[in-house]
Amino acid sequence: MIYDNGGWRNWRKYCGLINKLDAFRKKRRMADITIDDLTVDLLTRFDNFLHKWENEREPGKLLHPNTIEVQFNILRTLVHRAIEVGIMEASKDPFLVFKYKGVKTPKEKLSDTEMERIIALELEEGSLIWHCKNYFLFSYYCAGIRAADLIQLRWRNITENGRLHYQMGKNHKDRDLVLVEQAIEILGHYHNEDVTPDDYIFPLLDNGAEYAKFITQADKDRMKPELRHQLYQQISSKNALINKYMKKIAEKAEITTNLTMHISCHAFAHIAQEAGAESSAIKNILGHSNLATTERSMGSFDTTKTDNTLRSLFKKKKVSTDGLTDEERVQQAVELLKGMPPEQIMAVISAINK
Repeated sequence: MIYDNGGWRNWRKYCGLINKLDAFRKKRRMADITIDDLTVDLLTRFDNFLHKWENEREPGKLLHPNTIEVQFNILRTLVHRAIEVGIMEASKDPFLVFKYKGVKTPKEKLSDTEMERIIALELEEGSLIWHCKNYFLFSYYCAGIRAADLIQLRWRNITENGRLHYQMGKNHKDRDLVLVEQAIEILGHYHNEDVTPDDYIFPLLDNGAEYAKFITQADKDRMKPELRHQLYQQISSKNALINKYMKKIAEKAEITTNLTMHISCHAFAHIAQEAGAESSAIKNILGHSNLATTERSMGSFDTTKTDNTLRSLFKKKKVSTDGLTDEERVQQAVELLKGMPPEQIMAVISAINK
């Protein structure tokens, strides 16, 4: 069902669990694993088996505890599905007793200094690494757009009043964000007179491909499985390519963090918090799934706070003809006023008011 509905990422996760269960079955010399076999004892033995499983992505290492947690989460979903359709009694649910929890891992993030190094990085315009830097920064300036959504952005998602409006593929929630100056500058590199509203913004997907005819998220939900799979493969391939070059960007910027497109979201949240942005505004901007408990729909909240948060975070400092920013000029004026007698200070204020 997951495969037919185009849930390719979940389908691969389920296949991964099936492969591990099958290896476990063979080691236990079981002809099959039936519903009746799913007991606390079996899950405990399967847990022990998984802790000895070789990590395919990192040879020489075993499975991460959080990866094991994912396996049990999927298996629990299958058990609950079996109960729903009536092929297993609720009282025999082994997960009423068996519990497994992974470990907390720190979120990768970037400091504002590290972000500044990425922003200041000079790369050959038009090169692949230059494009990948643009993709990362556009995501960052737009509060961490997921790579899959960024890759599929079209010019119709840019509104006439300078906003980015699109529907997230992961949870189908609307995002409505003001485009800050830096984001608009990046868009300027990709816009030309020949573009149409349905064209992809970034040169990642083929405008002439069959999947490109399915524009809205509602359209994509009605794609045939084979075509949806083709789109998923293209998105996955482009995301991997971007992340490959993000590692090169990290090296050039002397950043040790494992830099990926996903880090743009963490970087935004961390730097926004450091800048004193309200947590409610950050949550609204990020559009996380847990917004369901605080907002009934993504379009229901007032965007004034989120707009102000984005503008204030990425507001460019104005530099005067003497090379000083407004903040520096104010500080300079304060220093000059120090030590002045009251009558002189009043005279200065009177002159300003005139």
